[in-house]
Amino acid sequence: MDLVGSPVALRRWAVASLLANMGIVVTGGLVRVTGSGLGCPTWPQCTPGSYVPHAAADVHAFIEFGNRMLTFVLVVIAIGTFLAAWRARDEAGRPRRLVRGLALGAALGIPAQAVIGGVSVLTGLNPWIVGLHLVPSVALIVLCVVLVHETWPVPPVAVRPLARLLVLAASAVGLLVMLLGVIVTGAGPNSGDGGAARNGLDLEAVARTHSLSVWLTVGLTVALIVTTSGAPRARRAVLVLFGVELAQGLIGYAQYFLALPAALVALHMLGTTVFAAALANLWWLTRRASGDGSRNGRAREQTTERS
Repeated sequence: MDLVGSPVALRRWAVASLLANMGIVVTGGLVRVTGSGLGCPTWPQCTPGSYVPHAAADVHAFIEFGNRMLTFVLVVIAIGTFLAAWRARDEAGRPRRLVRGLALGAALGIPAQAVIGGVSVLTGLNPWIVGLHLVPSVALIVLCVVLVHETWPVPPVAVRPLARLLVLAASAVGLLVMLLGVIVTGAGPNSGDGGAARNGLDLEAVARTHSLSVWLTVGLTVALIVTTSGAPRARRAVLVLFGVELAQGLIGYAQYFLALPAALVALHMLGTTVFAAALANLWWLTRRASGDGSRNGRAREQTTERS
C-alpha cells in the first residue's frame, strides 16, 4: 500500500491532520478543566531534571505529560502529510504548490504551538498567554480544512456577491466569537491550576459580550440560508454551520447558568473546533463569487452545482 504517493493517500493524511489538530485542542481543554495545567511545572522538561513525570507524581502530571506527548503524534502526521503533498501532481504532472504550502504551514504550526504552550507554563498559566494558544489552533484547523478541500475533486461553488459578503462577515464575526470565548474562559474558574491568575475582567460582562457576538453570527448565518437558495452545496454547508452554532449556543448557556462545570467546558471546546472547521469549510467552498446577482449569475451557480 502506497502511504504517500497517491491522491487517496494524500486525502487520508489531510483528513488525519485536520482531526489531529482538532483533537489537540480538546485534550488541551481537558488539561485546563482538570486543573492539570501545571502538572508539569516547567518546560520543555516536565520537572527540573526530568522530561517525564516521576513515579510519585500525581494524576495532574500524567494528564499534562500525556497532552505533551500528543505533539509527537501531530509531528508524525505532519511529516506524512508533507511527504504526500510533496509528491502530489496535478493533471498536467506539475507539482501542486498550494497543497505543498498548506502542508508546510500545518507542519510549522506545531512548533509554534509548542512554544506558546511552553511560555504559558513558564509564566504560571498567564491567562493571556494561555488564550493566545487558540490563535494558531484555529489557523491550523483552517489550513487543514483548505487542504482537505484541495485533495478532494470538488469544485468551489459560485455564489451571489451578497452571499459571499455574508460569508466573509460571518467568518470575521466567528473569529471574534472564538476570541471572546477565550477571554470568558480567562475570567472564569477553569484556569488550569488552582493558583493560576485570572485576567481580572468581569465574568458576567465578558460573557454577555460573547453572547452578543454569537447572536450576530447566528443572524448572519440565517441570512446566508436565504441567500444561498440557488446553490445547494453552499446551503448544506451553511446549514451544517447553523446546526453547530445552535449546539454551541445551548452548551454555552448551559455551562454559564450551571457555573461552568468542567465537563460542559470541555464539550464546548470540542464544539469550538467543529465550529472553526465548519466556518472554514463554508469560507473556502464559496470563495468564487458569481459576477452578479441576476438570473445569469444564478444560472452559473446551478451549473457549478451540477459539475
